[in-house]
Amino acid sequence: MGEDVCPRGIGMNKRLEVKLTSHQRRRLQKVRVHPPSARVGRRAVCLLLSADGASSKPISEVTGLSKDAITDIRRRWQERGMGSLSELPRPGRPPRVTPQYRKQLREAIQAGPLAYGYTFSVWSIAKLNVHLQGVTGIKICDDWLRRLMLAGGLVYRRPEHTAKGKRGEKGFRQAQKKRRR
Repeated sequence: MGEDVCPRGIGMNKRLEVKLTSHQRRRLQKVRVHPPSARVGRRAVCLLLSADGASSKPISEVTGLSKDAITDIRRRWQERGMGSLSELPRPGRPPRVTPQYRKQLREAIQAGPLAYGYTFSVWSIAKLNVHLQGVTGIKICDDWLRRLMLAGGLVYRRPEHTAKGKRGEKGFRQAQKKRRR
């Protein structure tokens, strides 16, 4: 009956070869060292190892990619060359949070609520969310804002509920001295 053929017309047992020019190899090595994303970095490693003659099993062990994913990367390389590394748009609804929203979030955290005319001095998640809704028109839940801040490395301070400034400081210090004796 002949060799089994998969739907793309490539023999099932035949490994896709990756051949690199010296220029392509240098570019892939740069991408491997400074990848724009982890996915692109793994693709570059896969292609470099494939060009060196490595089979799918050791590449899979190094990159964590499945054998099918490695085959797909090799196939895309043959079809599109360096263009095969780039990220394609993901399917689904576009993200609600825009780069402009993230910028407003960073600015609000850095400036604090007093800079915007609020009477409180520390953001709470709920108050920050209401502020950002008014500024950007984008409504997200408080939990998502908390996750967004965590992912962005942003920190808000929890309000300290103290009586400092609302008490007679002189009398307070005297009471502390008496208590220490």
